Amino acid sequence: MPSQRSAIPPVYYAIFCIYEPMLTTMGLVGAFIDPKKTHNSQAPWPPSSPPPDHLPLATTVTILQLAHVCGLLGLVNIFVLGTARRYLSGQPTLQEKVVGALLTPLLIGDIFHLVVTLWALGDVRWKFLEWSPMLWTTVILGLTLLIPRVTWHLGIGRYVEARDGKVL
Repeated sequence: MPSQRSAIPPVYYAIFCIYEPMLTTMGLVGAFIDPKKTHNSQAPWPPSSPPPDHLPLATTVTILQLAHVCGLLGLVNIFVLGTARRYLSGQPTLQEKVVGALLTPLLIGDIFHLVVTLWALGDVRWKFLEWSPMLWTTVILGLTLLIPRVTWHLGIGRYVEARDGKVL
C-alpha cells in the first residue's frame, strides 16, 4: 500500500496502470481483429478516393506491429508502476525518479503523437467536421493521457522531493 508521500498516488495509478493499459489493449485487440477497419478509420477519406478494398501485406504488417507496440507500452506501465508502488513506497524520492523515468518519454510521445497526427492530416487538420470517429477518439483519448502526465510533472496531487522532502 502506498504511503501518503507517494509519487504514484491512487488517481495516477488508476490512470497510468489501469486506464492506459486498458486503452492500449483495446487498440491491440481491435487492430488484430480487423486491421483493415483500423487502417481505414484513421483519417477521413475523400469521396473521390475511397479506402482500398484490400490492404497491401506491408500495410497489414505495419498496422499489427504498431498495435503490438501500443499494447506493449500498456504492459510496461503495469510492470514499472506496479513495481515502483509496491517496492519503493517507503522511498518516495526514488519512487519519484523511477516514475518520472517512465512518464517523461511517454509525455514526449503524447506531444509528438498529437503533432504528427495533425501534421499528417494536411489540409483536413482543421476541418473537424470531416474527421472520422476514430480520429476524434485518438485525439481525445490522447489528451486524457497527456493532461494527467503534465499534471504529474507539475507535482499536482503527488509527492515531490524538491517541495515535500524538506517537510518531514
